Amino acid sequence: MTHEELFEELKGLASELGIKLRFENGNFGGGYCLLREEKLLVINRRFTVPKKIRTLALGLNEYGLGNNFIRPALREAIDDEVAKAVDS
Repeated sequence: MTHEELFEELKGLASELGIKLRFENGNFGGGYCLLREEKLLVINRRFTVPKKIRTLALGLNEYGLGNNFIRPALREAIDDEVAKAVDS
């Protein structure tokens, strides 16, 4: 799976979970937040696709994927990004 395909899959998962994505410019890393009770994941528009994937994967993990079915390849990609973040 290419980075672009993985990124599209992660965006689709966020949509399925009811998480709104916002791509903004600025001096910030991004991540999951609640804004007026709306589930929101903010991603820096200037990031490379791999960094957008990492931000999105970490945000989805923080939201909690629990009992939701996620394709194994997608679950593995999220777990890999979480493991990299822990090791950093």
